[in-house]
Amino acid sequence: MKKWILFLLVTSFCQLYSLAQSPFGNYFQDSLKPGHRISGKLDSVDVNLASYQHTLPGDFNPFQYQFSFSDLSTKWLKLPVRRFSSIPHIAFEYSMGSKLAQFGRISYTHALDSNTFIQLDYIRNSSAGNLRNSNFERNTVELSLMHRSRYYGTILDLSFYGNNANFSDGLIGDSIQEGFALNFQEVQKSNAGNKTKEFYADWKNYISFTKDSLQKIGLVLQPRLDIKNQRYFERDTLKGIYGFYNYDSANTYDYWQVSSLKLNGGLFYKVRNLNIEAGVGARYWDYDNLKIHQDTTEAYGFAAVDFNSKGYYFRGSANYTLIGAKGETSILAHAKKAFSKNVFSVSGGLSRQYPEIYQRTFYGNTLNYSWETKILGTRTTGNLNWQNKNRIIPFFVQGTVEANSKMPVFIQNKWRQDTLTTLNVYGIQVGFEYLFKKLLIQSRVSYRESTGSLLPNWLISGRIAYNGGLFKAKKLKTVTGIEVGYISAYSLLDFTPMSNSYSLIATGREFNPMMKLHFFSQFDLGYFRWFIRVENIEQTFVKPTNFEGLGYPVTPLQLRFGVSWDFFN
Repeated sequence: MKKWILFLLVTSFCQLYSLAQSPFGNYFQDSLKPGHRISGKLDSVDVNLASYQHTLPGDFNPFQYQFSFSDLSTKWLKLPVRRFSSIPHIAFEYSMGSKLAQFGRISYTHALDSNTFIQLDYIRNSSAGNLRNSNFERNTVELSLMHRSRYYGTILDLSFYGNNANFSDGLIGDSIQEGFALNFQEVQKSNAGNKTKEFYADWKNYISFTKDSLQKIGLVLQPRLDIKNQRYFERDTLKGIYGFYNYDSANTYDYWQVSSLKLNGGLFYKVRNLNIEAGVGARYWDYDNLKIHQDTTEAYGFAAVDFNSKGYYFRGSANYTLIGAKGETSILAHAKKAFSKNVFSVSGGLSRQYPEIYQRTFYGNTLNYSWETKILGTRTTGNLNWQNKNRIIPFFVQGTVEANSKMPVFIQNKWRQDTLTTLNVYGIQVGFEYLFKKLLIQSRVSYRESTGSLLPNWLISGRIAYNGGLFKAKKLKTVTGIEVGYISAYSLLDFTPMSNSYSLIATGREFNPMMKLHFFSQFDLGYFRWFIRVENIEQTFVKPTNFEGLGYPVTPLQLRFGVSWDFFN
């Protein structure tokens, strides 16, 4: 038995999500403490509820430290973070602002009894956009249910994501007419857009052969249904724009859908703070794209581990495809150690994958391609974190790396693996906080190197604020101040609406280095909070000539207001 356990530990070195976390055992300590607030720490409520409203389409944001090359194309759902609360917790947060920007979230967490846990989230993000025909609306619904009994445990995850976005394709002539608001400027496309939807249902079942609560061994069965589809529409004189069309000279309505059904089966072993799983799985997928229809079956092996004891924490998983997409591999790992006032964590991953199915072959009105040979692309990632929570100057240090080889990139109206064979990004970020009486100072500095200089090397930001109570009773708390920053130059990317992806072709254009200035004021009255944020104040003092992407100018002055409320029963 010991040799078998050791073998599984070695082969399952991976995964950042708790793929091996069993519903059995003492995993259900409250993760929502009495001081928990849906809007996070009081000093950053405005950032959590009012993300930067840039003009760039999609999920690419060069002004954030975290970055992956996968952000350059369609983004899909991630597994939800599990929450546990012995008492019911309901919370909501909402913000609104310039250009009809709105963000809202409702969260529900409840332990129905000592063996049943439920969580529900609804998130909505929408905006009229800063450019003409650039409005979007995103909706996400996530439901998770966990239950356990003496011989049976189950984890059910249901998620839906929908994104309706119009695409302007940037300003005409790549220039800004002074004296006119951005939404009055002429754009490349006035009637084009994209609709993306995803639904998945993941149901994990554990059948135990033993009734001992401290030691479990048994079967794990996991079916999963995943449906993704994307539609692109455009109405215009298409032949005059593209020089050709495949099925309609005035209207494009491209469509693709991938439906996938997985079934995993294997064994699990649970003892105290260790849980191990291993087995085999099969996947059937079906691809539908107007004239193209493909399907296939794949088989793979998997293993996973979850360990938590005496301040040491480790999660991991691995899988290897044996039939179908043979050679596809995924190995991920996350380890953490907390002691005294320090928390150290390290994570890493190795992934070898073929291009996504819609990247291999596609037929549309103004876009079509098909690959004869496909190559396994390799992605290696690493992340190192050190957080120190001393009372004088708490700080953190973070280092990241991502290296891609043979990654599919969209170039000249098709996905290719034979150019830009290596895409890398390296980064380090340092931040600290200093509180003296009622003066709060926060700062962070980031440095990154990226292939093609598609990211700014330097991101520098600092906050100085009043942090204290108002009025005689001091029950109303506030953090009010200014935020200044600096962003260095980077190469502008071109966005291709038909593929919902950025194209990695050198444009010869650069973002000009610039300073940033924002004002924020947030208030706390127990479980109720509200904030005001004025963003991009510096744009009122400079000429609007700078661009975030090819054809996408820097966002002008923005105003945001929001509230949050937490209810504990």
